[in-house]
Amino acid sequence: MCAKNFSFNLIPYFAVETSVIEEAYYYEDYSKYADEMCSLLEWEQKPSYIFGLEGVFNLNKFVFSLDFSAKLPVRSGSMMDSDYWMDGMKFNYSINENYLDKGFAAKTGFAYNFDFSVFSFKPLIQFSYSFISFNAKNGYGWYGGSAHSSDGNVHSWDSPYAHYYPDGKYHLAGVDYENQTFSILAGFDFSKILFNKWRTGIGFLIAPFTYAYAKDHHLGKSSNFYSEDFVYIWFKNFQFSLKNDFIISQRLSVNSVIEGNFILLTKSKNYYNGELNQQKGGFSYKGFKATVGFCISF
Repeated sequence: MCAKNFSFNLIPYFAVETSVIEEAYYYEDYSKYADEMCSLLEWEQKPSYIFGLEGVFNLNKFVFSLDFSAKLPVRSGSMMDSDYWMDGMKFNYSINENYLDKGFAAKTGFAYNFDFSVFSFKPLIQFSYSFISFNAKNGYGWYGGSAHSSDGNVHSWDSPYAHYYPDGKYHLAGVDYENQTFSILAGFDFSKILFNKWRTGIGFLIAPFTYAYAKDHHLGKSSNFYSEDFVYIWFKNFQFSLKNDFIISQRLSVNSVIEGNFILLTKSKNYYNGELNQQKGGFSYKGFKATVGFCISF
């Protein structure tokens, strides 16, 4: 949506995102607890800051778009690491400072614009790729496992028998994480001019297929290992958006977008130090993003 349909629109933009990536692990396939989660790592982006550039080409009613963006490397919330007993009790819980190391994304889309007297409707297909990496460090936590509790039994993390480790210098060595996600999405944009200089609209996308690769590296001296998940996701990736354009002139408008993205938790094959693991992994994402951009029409 821009001030005027023309041959080419250029949209530099800035966005703020708040989100959580969930990295899950389950008990071994051969056990009766195979459907029970044994570990959950929650990687926050609270917030992340994004700079991007979108180009939109219009040919009659056909629309083609390209979008590139990058995230600033900043402190980005926390990484929470929880371990669960077979009955669902959380017995270990740690909180780490989370730092966004690298983040960038690219997407392209194809659409056809149906213009009616009072609104426009645009079915579209989109291909997107994203990469992000984190460093979690300076952690502290409460450990109720038998190796750490004061009486040698398993207790809840908030039990008085659990041991508290105050910071990462003494016990918690940190975790590195990276994630790559590729999605094929289909959906629509619906928009309407409310006043001469204000256009508003909504959008919805669903991904028939999403592929995610995730790798974490635990940095402990006695437990230094890396874990990889290869996740194939079918019809569990949803995006919603609310868009507003404020038209300044024939060549310039200000665009704002509020969007949510939800990828439901999906199990996957897991590899431990390069070897296929008997445990399953899992991946999910939920996030919100607010964007402001300037659309320049040529």
